[in-house]
Amino acid sequence: MSLHKDDGIVLFKRAYGESDRIVRIFTLTSGKIGAIAKGASKSQKRFMNTLEPFNHIAVEYFEKYGKGMVRIENAHVVEANAGIEKTLRKVCTASFFTEFADRLTKEREKNTSLFYLLKEVLTRIKDVEFDYRDILYYELSMLECLGYMPNFTTCVYCGKAMANENRLYFSSERGGILCPRCSRFIPHKTYPDEVIATLAGLKNGHPRPVPAADGEENRSVAPYDVGDGVFERSAREIMEGFVSFHLDVEFKSYRVLKSVIR
Repeated sequence: MSLHKDDGIVLFKRAYGESDRIVRIFTLTSGKIGAIAKGASKSQKRFMNTLEPFNHIAVEYFEKYGKGMVRIENAHVVEANAGIEKTLRKVCTASFFTEFADRLTKEREKNTSLFYLLKEVLTRIKDVEFDYRDILYYELSMLECLGYMPNFTTCVYCGKAMANENRLYFSSERGGILCPRCSRFIPHKTYPDEVIATLAGLKNGHPRPVPAADGEENRSVAPYDVGDGVFERSAREIMEGFVSFHLDVEFKSYRVLKSVIR
């Protein structure tokens, strides 16, 4: 049995027995781990307010043979979750992104980029009330970290580079856009001009110019609705369809989050 020291973000906590706690932590060097904190509800010295969801902690744990649940020996807070509890929207947003990281990662798979992205999200939420575009930006960024990014730039069937004005057809089944020719025989939905181009721009940081297809000049695409909500409704439909079809995951926290960001 060996002792490990790491940084981690607490994803989940539940009681176990009279005084123990079961937690899942996304660590910097070992990815997601399941852990038990013996006597956590009684030990004021070692675990008081430390193993709370959304906390960034420094943790020491024992593991046996490099697999299975580890036993937390000690932990202290690097950055507390204070501020997230101020509004229901902040709590729901933080819950969505921690569940997102939890459900879409396997145990012991290191992902440094995802760790720092999740940390950035939880830090920003303390000071900023996320709107849907903020949520969408980080959702796309996490999908990219995990290798699940929708294809918004080339036809997913023939591979043709797409000009901005032709990015109108999205296939949830295929996981990306279709060119006008391939859209004739592959199931898809058609979206208003600029919706998919704006999603492509959000993926690269918002707001930024959308990368143009070969032979076309770069041009900026407005990253926000102009008051009619077309982009937001369309983007929700695209992302919900993609996640449902390709990831086969239903996020409980997302159902609640949708109700508070309308």
